[in-house]
Amino acid sequence: MEQGTISESSSSDDDSSNGDEEVQAKINDMRAKIQENPYLYDAHVELITTLKQQGELEMLRAARQKMSEIFPLTEQLWLDWFRDEIALATTEDDRKKIYELFDRAVRDYLSVPLWLEYAQYSIGGMGLKDGTDIVRSVFERAITAAGLHVTKGISLWEAYREFEEAVYTGVIAKQGSAPTTEQCVEVDAQYNRVTTLYRRQLAVPLVDMNHTFEEFKQWMTKEIDNSTVQTYQKALGKLKKLQTYEDALATADPPRTAEYQSYINYEMSEGEPARIQCIYERALQENCLIPDLWLQYTNYLDHKLKVSSISVVIYGRSLRNCPWSCELWIGYLRALERAKEAHDSVKDCMTKALGSALTQASDHLQLWTCYCDYMRRRVDWEQIPSTELDDMRTTFESAVESLYEGFGKDGDPACSLQQYWARLEARYCKNMEKTRELWNEVMSSGMGNQAQMWLEYYNLERAYGKSKHCRKLLQRAINSASDWPESVCEAYINFEREEGTLEQYDTAVAKCQAQLERVNERRAKAAEKEVELIQQKKPHRTEKKGNKTVERGQKPQQGYKRKLQQDVVEKQFDDEGFKVPTPPRHTGPPPGSAATDKASKVSPPPGFKAPPPPGFKGPPPPGWKGEKLEPPEKKAKGDSSPAPPSIPLDTSKEERTVFVSNLAYTVEEEYIREIFCKCGGINEVRLVKNFKGKSKGFAYVEFQSVDPTLKALTMDRKPIDGRPMYVSPFQDKSSKPKQFKFSTGMEKNKLFVKGLPFTCDEGAVRNIFKPHGALKEVRLVTYRNGTSKGLAFVEFENESDASQAVLKTDGIQVGDQVISVAISNPPERRTPMAQRDTFMPSLGGGKKETEMRGKARTQVSLLPRSLQQKKAADTKITEAAPDSSTTKEDPGVQKMSNEDFRNMLLKR
Repeated sequence: MEQGTISESSSSDDDSSNGDEEVQAKINDMRAKIQENPYLYDAHVELITTLKQQGELEMLRAARQKMSEIFPLTEQLWLDWFRDEIALATTEDDRKKIYELFDRAVRDYLSVPLWLEYAQYSIGGMGLKDGTDIVRSVFERAITAAGLHVTKGISLWEAYREFEEAVYTGVIAKQGSAPTTEQCVEVDAQYNRVTTLYRRQLAVPLVDMNHTFEEFKQWMTKEIDNSTVQTYQKALGKLKKLQTYEDALATADPPRTAEYQSYINYEMSEGEPARIQCIYERALQENCLIPDLWLQYTNYLDHKLKVSSISVVIYGRSLRNCPWSCELWIGYLRALERAKEAHDSVKDCMTKALGSALTQASDHLQLWTCYCDYMRRRVDWEQIPSTELDDMRTTFESAVESLYEGFGKDGDPACSLQQYWARLEARYCKNMEKTRELWNEVMSSGMGNQAQMWLEYYNLERAYGKSKHCRKLLQRAINSASDWPESVCEAYINFEREEGTLEQYDTAVAKCQAQLERVNERRAKAAEKEVELIQQKKPHRTEKKGNKTVERGQKPQQGYKRKLQQDVVEKQFDDEGFKVPTPPRHTGPPPGSAATDKASKVSPPPGFKAPPPPGFKGPPPPGWKGEKLEPPEKKAKGDSSPAPPSIPLDTSKEERTVFVSNLAYTVEEEYIREIFCKCGGINEVRLVKNFKGKSKGFAYVEFQSVDPTLKALTMDRKPIDGRPMYVSPFQDKSSKPKQFKFSTGMEKNKLFVKGLPFTCDEGAVRNIFKPHGALKEVRLVTYRNGTSKGLAFVEFENESDASQAVLKTDGIQVGDQVISVAISNPPERRTPMAQRDTFMPSLGGGKKETEMRGKARTQVSLLPRSLQQKKAADTKITEAAPDSSTTKEDPGVQKMSNEDFRNMLLKR
């Protein structure tokens, strides 16, 4: 029996030790994750919960401290922290630390329970030195921050009054039977303090104001004055107006953004700063992760309230909630500058912004530009050189290097910072050497072929530099600019006309003419290559004339082929360099063939007029009617010759290739390779370009196996440089019909949302529908350039959640618009309108019903009414004989002259 007890005890000890080891391993794992990425909110919360369960006080305190430095804590997290710390506080120093902890807590969010806990704890220290004054200070701060809260603020006012009434009772108890003069003065002062507190509360619109007014009547030893009654009546009327918005908030489900926005708009129209700040704080307590709401709040503080100290605090809080918002970081930098904060504070803010969650190159560029603006404004241009000027130059240099190291050429694609720097050097410092150095770096970074960049450089040089440098610059420009060389040549000629001698002017004209001739030659060659590519891409077809058939795949005579190519090239451009239409392709046999010789021996019939000779550009002779040629694409009737054999495709290569489209024209092959290399090994990236060597916006990516192809397809519609990238399987369009990617039938677990604001992104849509059930997918419908269409599809895990979401979200206000939500049920494609149940207008569908989608039939007759004739019921239509060219006229009907028609139309 004893042996069994010992074995059970040892077994339980082993289980306990194993459990402790597992918990410790879990703690170490979470701490490692936080060390690697401090912005993992859930990891912080899980670590704090685990440490609290284990009773690790010091580790728990450190974990809470670290999380509070990065994130604002929720109301419950703060309350748990207070309870643990208050239970351990024994000395006056511990109490001061808890006061500091309370001060940090109430700065995160507007929370009435936190203020009540703070006040309650301060009341416990009344016996200490200045204890009563500390309690009153806490209550005053509490009612300033949350006393205007219509529904919860009354609890703060009542707690404050109860405290002062308790003090009044204690003062009376001290008097005794024979109170001294000082005691009487103290009693009167405390009585007046409570009375004043009643009057202050009755001036604020709060729930249950009538009960407060009745309590005030009982407190007063005399009749209430008229001014207090009037103030109470005014607040009561204000409460009735606010009750509508409070009821809307009470009945709505979180996050209640639309209801809060309506409330904010009302308070903005009233124009009371304290109430506006209070409603913003209430809205942000529930919607702290919406950057637009923070931006709206800070915009009011910056441009309406204009109190810099408040703006700095709010910006700091906003970035603890939304560190990924570039606009908030930029606003924070400017708010610090408005508040005239020290340069070190602004510099620290910039350092934190660069180390935050900003990932887009455009965000970093905006941030650096804002900081460079700040550094420029620090410089006193009347007293240069100076330390501030050196700091500004260092900042510009750091910005350029940081953007290039982090994002390459995409960091500042237009070299805007270097241009900004060059303008400052030229205008204020008169340092043209540095200006030219900066512009040479811009041109050598890939901008040398852009005429507009050369003109910017030239205008700056001409404004602040010398003529000889302008001349050298323009001579370099006409040899480098390839996109618009005419503008550079024009600037060069005008410069020499205004600044140079006659010989220099003649030299400029000669150089420009020679350069433009070379440009036109290059354009002609490029156009010739484009024509050849188009001809090579045309499908094989048979051509027929008379009884002879010539296969396009057969090799024609050499002389005929050479002449045909020469004619095509010569007719692409006229003498002035403009492209002319391509003449119809010759469909007959080549010159010199048997068919041609036979045809030449046949004499033409009387009255026959031959078509104009080859190369004739003028109009045909009057009265000439040439033979109507069939388009070369159409196959002659009765031609039963077999079609040319199709070229077989490498199916294995097709399965390993994806088609990537809707790319920005600045995207290069290396960038595409970087994007898809995460999916697997890549054999080749083929970016399709035009004859100028510029991207057409689509490419083919061939992988080494099929598995990476499947991974690449999951990247469909991923934003690349602000545009959704379309990724689809490669397929032979001639053998496989095009299929629509998404379902066109009813999907009861998918919702169709329209009327969204164009600024609403996928995350905002997800936040709207996430409270109503588990989401499977959210797809925002966008244009090719990435701009939202205001439409979205939201797919739930099950149908019941989707049905509930329709009932709760249809008709709600998002921003300034009211959205419409319905079960996804698009009309069948190519379904006649007459067969549909009801006509539902769709995006791009027009305002009228049509017989077939996309094909509308006009309802307007193009024949004048006076010329329209009613059809007789017994009218018979007869066909003319094949050899007749005229119709017999009724001799009984008199012909109408032109004058008769004119009189009839004018109704004479």
